[in-house]
Amino acid sequence: MPKESLKTIYMKTILSKHSTKLSKIILLGGALIYFAFGFVFLIIPDIITTLDGIVLPDRPAANHIRAVYGGMEIGLGMLLIYFCLLKDGVKNGLIVLSFSIGVTALSRLYGILFDQGGDMSNILSFAAEFAFGVMAIVLLLFESKKLIQKHSSS
Repeated sequence: MPKESLKTIYMKTILSKHSTKLSKIILLGGALIYFAFGFVFLIIPDIITTLDGIVLPDRPAANHIRAVYGGMEIGLGMLLIYFCLLKDGVKNGLIVLSFSIGVTALSRLYGILFDQGGDMSNILSFAAEFAFGVMAIVLLLFESKKLIQKHSSS
């Protein structure tokens, strides 16, 4: 069985000692991103849709984008902050972030692979969403391991 390198041992030690801080940073970063996009969709929904080549036919359509994308993303941002503020909420926040950004990344990948949606905007968005989702999952694993160790030692 191969021995772990010093670098691997060092990274595991750093992550296990500081995973809660890193988790909160990721949750707050996710919240800020959701807030930013949510507020843009809420205030001026046409800006982002136009960047993606979507022309909204009328103001009721803009209001639909405002409500669904603006409202949902602002709500997710609020939920992530709520979990950050709870004493033991980080793990639940990471679950929400992993699912929300993970399913977004998988849905975007589906469009890239099977519906000719592979323009640069979608590829870059997928890469960012995928990276953020992986970070959330890795931190979730560390947080879960810490909780198990905490309960087994008490």
